[in-house]
Amino acid sequence: MAAADSRGRERAWCLYDWGNSAFAAVCMTAVLPPYLAGLVNRELGSPAGTAMWGWAAAAGLLAGALLGPPLGAWADGRAARRRLLAVFALGGAAATAGLAVALPGSWRLAVVLYVVAATGFTGANVFYDALLPGLGPPQRWDAISSRGYAWGYAGGGLVLAGAAALVLSCGEAGVRLSFVVVALWWAVFTIPVVTRVAEPVPVAVGGSWARLRRTLGEARQRPELWRFLLAYWVYNDGIGTMIKMSAAYGAEVGVPLKHMLGALLVTQFVGVPATIAFGRLGTRLGPRRGIELALCGYLLVACLGFFMRHAWQFWFLAAMVGLVQGGAQALSRSLYARLVPAGREAEFFSFFDVSGRMAGVAGPALFSVVAIVTGSGRGGIVGVAIFFVAGALLLRRVRVSSDSH
Repeated sequence: MAAADSRGRERAWCLYDWGNSAFAAVCMTAVLPPYLAGLVNRELGSPAGTAMWGWAAAAGLLAGALLGPPLGAWADGRAARRRLLAVFALGGAAATAGLAVALPGSWRLAVVLYVVAATGFTGANVFYDALLPGLGPPQRWDAISSRGYAWGYAGGGLVLAGAAALVLSCGEAGVRLSFVVVALWWAVFTIPVVTRVAEPVPVAVGGSWARLRRTLGEARQRPELWRFLLAYWVYNDGIGTMIKMSAAYGAEVGVPLKHMLGALLVTQFVGVPATIAFGRLGTRLGPRRGIELALCGYLLVACLGFFMRHAWQFWFLAAMVGLVQGGAQALSRSLYARLVPAGREAEFFSFFDVSGRMAGVAGPALFSVVAIVTGSGRGGIVGVAIFFVAGALLLRRVRVSSDSH
């Protein structure tokens, strides 16, 4: 019975990734970026749309990143991880549905709604990630984390396939309807994690700000944690930029929307078995080595992306990203879980998410600056490649015991 309950909690936890990945696939990556960039380009001229999306993507992550540490500390002290996850997720889903009303009439209002939705996505992930250590012993974290990302690829891929069908058959009306589908999918699959996954017992050590100050003091005494966060900040900057700017960049170089949607579907479905394989690799060789392998794949993608000219090249690069993206993200999460103290996961995972999300702010912003200065998004690809090399070198300094926690 206990084993069945444990499997049920794992499934409930994975279902949230299944649900929120629809927002990541449709609104962060495949449908909204080229559509919104196209509207801006028609009004302001190219590459204004690519630059605008870079700033919107950066702003959409900043608020959630800033709110994460104090809310993480408060959630640990009040046993409120699931409640805050629900608030951020449902708020983000509501803003996503609002995109269907704002577009195509007001792209400026749509940018504001996207920022609100992305803040919900970012904030909810802080509390979602913090529930991972309670699902099983450290030896299981690589597999559980990888399964969550694999389910996310599958769920996001199904919704993206539906969105692609709507867009290709109904045009602009299909684009708007796809945002409503994403909002409902995200909201419905938030319910299992909120109702089935156990809330850890709170640790009473004062108010949220006092807990945050204590966390900062304690974290300074954990050098491996800071080494990993620095490495993660650098290489995740490249990953985040790839995710958020790929469709806008594809639109700039002339890849048709139907090809971008199809290629990004390949990313989703290739990611399912590839992410599970990376989870097994992490169990055998350790998560650090698995991440290093994924970063080598990303470096190759960035180098090839600089020379992209044709739609078939976008398809090929999308498949390569699918091979490594989920593995890098899942093993990063499970490696970090080994470094945090038990009972303090939300506040410590807030630093993990802040590190990742602030990287997501810097990368698209840099991409936008380079696009404006050079008149093309190609120059931003060079900066992305540098992040992967530097992140891999920093990661090699991190030493993690397989049974840490």
